[in-house]
Amino acid sequence: MKNANAYPNRWKKGKPIQRPKQHVTVKSIFGVIVPLVLFSVIVSIIGYRTFSNALLNQYAEGAFLTAQTAAELVDADRMDEYAQSGGVTPEYMAVWDRMDHLCNTSGSTFIYVIVPDRSDYRHITFLFSTIDHDSSYTKYDFGFVRDTTNDEYREKYKALYDLEADRELVIRDKGNIETDSHITAMIGLKGADGQVKGILCVQRQMDVLAAERNTFLNKVALALVGLLLLVIVGQGVYLHRVLLRPLNLITEETARFSRENRAAAHKLRETIRNRDEIGQLAASIDHMEEQIDTYITDITRITAERERISTELSLATRIQAAFVPHLFPPFPDRPEFSLYASMDPAKEVGGDFYDFFLIDEDHLGLVMADVSGKGVPAALFMMASKIILQSCAMLGHGPAAILTKTNEAICSNNQEQMFITVWLGILEISTGKLTAANAGHEYPVVRKAEGGFELFKDRHGLVIGAMSGVRYREYEIQMSPGDKIFVYTDGVPEANNARNELFGTERMIAALNQDPGAAPEDILKNVRRAVDGFVEEAEQFDDLTMLCLEYKGVQAKPARELTVDAAVENIPALTEFVEAELDAVDCPMKAKMQLTMAIDEIAANIAQYAYAPGTGPVTLRFAFEEETRTVTLTFLDKGMPYDPLKKEDPDVSLSAEDRPIGGLGIYLVKKTMDSVAYEYKFGRNVLTIEKKLS
Repeated sequence: MKNANAYPNRWKKGKPIQRPKQHVTVKSIFGVIVPLVLFSVIVSIIGYRTFSNALLNQYAEGAFLTAQTAAELVDADRMDEYAQSGGVTPEYMAVWDRMDHLCNTSGSTFIYVIVPDRSDYRHITFLFSTIDHDSSYTKYDFGFVRDTTNDEYREKYKALYDLEADRELVIRDKGNIETDSHITAMIGLKGADGQVKGILCVQRQMDVLAAERNTFLNKVALALVGLLLLVIVGQGVYLHRVLLRPLNLITEETARFSRENRAAAHKLRETIRNRDEIGQLAASIDHMEEQIDTYITDITRITAERERISTELSLATRIQAAFVPHLFPPFPDRPEFSLYASMDPAKEVGGDFYDFFLIDEDHLGLVMADVSGKGVPAALFMMASKIILQSCAMLGHGPAAILTKTNEAICSNNQEQMFITVWLGILEISTGKLTAANAGHEYPVVRKAEGGFELFKDRHGLVIGAMSGVRYREYEIQMSPGDKIFVYTDGVPEANNARNELFGTERMIAALNQDPGAAPEDILKNVRRAVDGFVEEAEQFDDLTMLCLEYKGVQAKPARELTVDAAVENIPALTEFVEAELDAVDCPMKAKMQLTMAIDEIAANIAQYAYAPGTGPVTLRFAFEEETRTVTLTFLDKGMPYDPLKKEDPDVSLSAEDRPIGGLGIYLVKKTMDSVAYEYKFGRNVLTIEKKLS
């Protein structure tokens, strides 16, 4: 649509239009609104400064009270003893513990004691340093020496030492600040002789001050808007009375045009001759009627474009739905566990996703993630993240390593600055051990057999994509048959109703415990019903993604493995175990001797080197393939990683005296076995040998 203002100097038929010389709206309200706005701005500035200064003074006094309390914990005459303590003596640790407790109960970010270099006050040494445990900053180590921040700090240190001041305050809310806007209250620690022996500092972040300032500005803005609305309404009544007739004419013409859909024979501009905005509006309506064919064409084109976009979004929805596992049960041949998952995007496509996959026959990977943002960009980022996570997992890394490598991959090319929260777990199916790591995601919910679901507050790492170089920590949950775990995205607890109330974690856990013994699919249906009943007709704000796993345990099988302590005296037990299995499959004597020799050599190496100087378990697994008559022996230990196959084979052409010691045993194993393989997987050395008996 072309604006009527694009034709300020001509009519369609060539008659000139007079530029408006009078503006009714401006004449009516300009003289009232401008002074009102100026007055409000001046009052706001004065009130803002007064409010900020009063709040800052209160903030500073609180910091000084904390500093006085902390100063009572430190004996100034013992500063030299503290400096020589190395930060480990009982006396030093007792003072540090009380100071740390004060720091974490007083709302302070840092409490620390420093001794400046009094020659020029350009360097300071930290004797005590504590930090709020909930903050993201790190404390300074004992004895750490750093440059004084700036000349202001040097002058205040000197004033305290020269007894020119009993206390000093530094306010930092501008420029390059390492720990965001904050204040630092400093007092001198005086000894028995009245001289300052050190300086105690209390740092508090100014987040509360900033929040109060914003609240004040919001209230002032709200009041200003209210006054402006009052003026506008009053002037609107006046304008309605003054402009009633021309507006009625315009209304009647627009109603007629909507019925007849044709331009009028007599134009509004011929009846309404105002030279203000009303006259311009009449001219615009005339022009609109003349351009109706153009509008219809544009609307038709836009409608067709919207239909095309809608079709493409529908296709994108189907592609995304197919991109995550959607066939249930996913592993019908694995009775050791059952799981179910669902994903309901808030828009056509979303940023949440779940995933599960078998890494190998004994390890199941589980992923629950939430990408920042919504719509097509989040969906694209979600697909890339899912591929990277699964690729890292299939390499055999643990959850912490998978998140670390995924974070590095995403941070290396994250131009849009998007991020993703991830909960990732790896279930060892044979034992029920679930190893997991959390990158800023929601807490999982765990249910022990015969019990109820409870929130498991694991330790969160930084979200994926926020910063490179992050290392993640993993933890373990031992699952027993009948145990369940429920993971989800924030769209579940943050679902809101028409009253802007959140569904919340408590309602979610209550829905889980409605029937905690139900199958995973029914567990998810119970939660979804509870969410739908809560939000009622309110529009879905965020994606709803959930996954529930029930561990059923491994069915009992005949024992075909033996676990003993990795010690030389236990090698005969391993040999006897394998010999009994070999006798059952009618193993030839030569092959039996070769296999027992291999057991002696490999088990001896594990006993001597795997856990040195301590000891640990070693497991020997026996497998026999009837069709090919192949024996497979697998040695597993949790000792230090070591691949014996990388050792260079000895030169057997040399005499025993000329040949270097070592390496002959594993060489004989490789020569007598049909296959020898090594890998380090899930924290274990895995050495596998195969021997055909025919």
